[in-house]
Amino acid sequence: MNTTAERIIQIVTPLTDVIELLVLGCPTDDANLYAQTLRNSGMAIHLTTANTQEELDRFLESSHADVVLVNCDAEEIDFTTAIRQIRRQSPRASFILLSDDPGEELFFAAETGAQDIIQRHDHAHLIYVVNREQQNMVTKRKLLEAQSRAEEMEQRWRLLTESVQEAVAYIHEGMHIHANPAYLSLFGYEDADAVEGLPFMDLIASEDRLKFKPVLRMLEKEHTAENVKIDCVTDKGRVIPVEMRFAPARVDGEECTQVIVTDRSSRTNVQLEDLAHYDVETGLYNRKYFLEQLEQRLKKAQADAGRLSLLIFDLTNFKEFVAEAGQDPATQLLRDTARLLNESTYESDLLARYGEHQFALLCTLATDAKAVGERLLGKLAERYEEDPNQPYFVAGLAYSNDPPAHSANDLVHNALQACKHAQERNRRLVIFDESLRRAAPVQSDVDEEMIQLIDQAVERDDLFVPYYQPVVSLHGNSREHYVVYLRLRNGEGELLQPSEFMPEAEKAERLADIDRWMIRKAISELAQHRKNGQRLNFFINLSAAAITDDSLLLWICDSLREFKAKGAWLTFIVSQHDVMRNLDAVEQLTEGLKKINCQIALSHFSFEQEAVNLVRHLGIDMIYFETDTASNISKDKEHRELLKSYNEQLQKEGVKTVVTHIEEAAQLALLWNIGVNYIQGNFIQEPVDSIVYDAEL
Repeated sequence: MNTTAERIIQIVTPLTDVIELLVLGCPTDDANLYAQTLRNSGMAIHLTTANTQEELDRFLESSHADVVLVNCDAEEIDFTTAIRQIRRQSPRASFILLSDDPGEELFFAAETGAQDIIQRHDHAHLIYVVNREQQNMVTKRKLLEAQSRAEEMEQRWRLLTESVQEAVAYIHEGMHIHANPAYLSLFGYEDADAVEGLPFMDLIASEDRLKFKPVLRMLEKEHTAENVKIDCVTDKGRVIPVEMRFAPARVDGEECTQVIVTDRSSRTNVQLEDLAHYDVETGLYNRKYFLEQLEQRLKKAQADAGRLSLLIFDLTNFKEFVAEAGQDPATQLLRDTARLLNESTYESDLLARYGEHQFALLCTLATDAKAVGERLLGKLAERYEEDPNQPYFVAGLAYSNDPPAHSANDLVHNALQACKHAQERNRRLVIFDESLRRAAPVQSDVDEEMIQLIDQAVERDDLFVPYYQPVVSLHGNSREHYVVYLRLRNGEGELLQPSEFMPEAEKAERLADIDRWMIRKAISELAQHRKNGQRLNFFINLSAAAITDDSLLLWICDSLREFKAKGAWLTFIVSQHDVMRNLDAVEQLTEGLKKINCQIALSHFSFEQEAVNLVRHLGIDMIYFETDTASNISKDKEHRELLKSYNEQLQKEGVKTVVTHIEEAAQLALLWNIGVNYIQGNFIQEPVDSIVYDAEL
């Protein structure tokens, strides 16, 4: 092979897909040489030759072509007809013409729509062109797949819009472009044609039109606005009080506004609020509502010197069940379990889905919780004794007064500890007592006052204080990114730093609860800012305890639904150290987060190839370099080169990069030259308790 071809081989990046190569009108030796040349460049080639019309017809009966090499100098085949035949059978095939004098064949190349024409023995040019066409072939296939997915998503969207009970319409430039049946029914129209092109203002009652005009101007400008309560008129002139919610949308490629209308004269609003208390999959109360009710009942029981009993049932081999039986049977298993528990408990008891495969039962004062737990475990074992995968349940029981539970969170923690002990000791039911408290190493030397304060903060909305620090783009990204941190207000009103309360929280296994509080609070704040038109994204650090909490994903989904927020507005940060220690849990969590469009960032990225492999394996979207990176590059040229090398490698993988702890202006110039995407640090802005940052450096 000549030197030019060898240099081309070093430059091109062939893909691994096998190329079906058809060579027309070339001697067999030449065709084999072309194929071998392409193989030597790293391409996977399957060669077929055809030198007569009969050979071509036989090929077209059973095969297809990706790339077709046509020797224009041959005379055995009518190439115009042959190319037309091949295109009918392989419409995405690329045609490359070969000739001893390419200039003479330019008209023929244009006439047949060939992708290129090259000199017959120019192997370097051949490698380049075939590699290019292979890349184009893959791109076309991905485009078709994307178009197919887009069409499927649009069909699902239309089906969902048509089937929901809420009244939904889409508005563009003040006019209706689409409305679902519930919307038509609410306003008294018979079909969608009646509202298409109808001015949105025509539905507003005359006395409220002046009030609505600023909202309409905002919709035309931003495609969203704050919720409004207003009077509308139906097609028959009847006035109905409604609440309107707005969100930006896109229909048929046009930016528009989605409008959801709720009739305030009906019980629709109350019904929707009630639905927010339930878990979608099982129909039981969800964790959020359960904890709210538990807190209320616990306070009443403490005031009356009564006792509550909390049972938590755990399907301990749920993950193995999913692996063996699949996701659909596993979901059905949860539904069947929920139905059995619901049918076998008293109406006065409170039953909820607490985690992905955990169920919580809060018993009334008069209930013998131990007997109930044993009875329910027996029913579950009897129900599934014929199941080949044999689901296995254990239960933990905790009482509110023995040992005393200072908060709802404390009582839940005790029941979970008992449940965990039952699983470890291969027992079906364990009751939490002082011996378990002493046996738990994480509870040793705990500052009880601090834990009580943390429990109060988790249950209230005024003791934890979110602080925000901007993550700034060095390359003009217009979105505003903020990392969310926490401070804790003590009894004297002082704000404690994380270093003052997080170690105690870790000892007492409260980190996951703190993460949950912060996630819900952050989503609430983010949704409000987004309603006001700010393009904010929040970054939230997850502890190892949260990573291994298999019910966290449900909590995030519930919080997003509660505040009508989107997963794409959130980036969750996990430490490389925690990831390495909990890889299975991280894989499961990141897979779920990506399904709801959340971003994943890896912090404390070490300068090792193993870390790059980890990023690639998990599909990480963003990485934080080690915290001392900024200070090291200022004084160490070798460290700068190392950062530049890894930064380039990661960005080629499509991963954004962040350097933190920026303390001086000189570091900015170095990082800009290296090409880091984002920076964060006190030099830009210290963490503050409100969003006040102006993104201009």
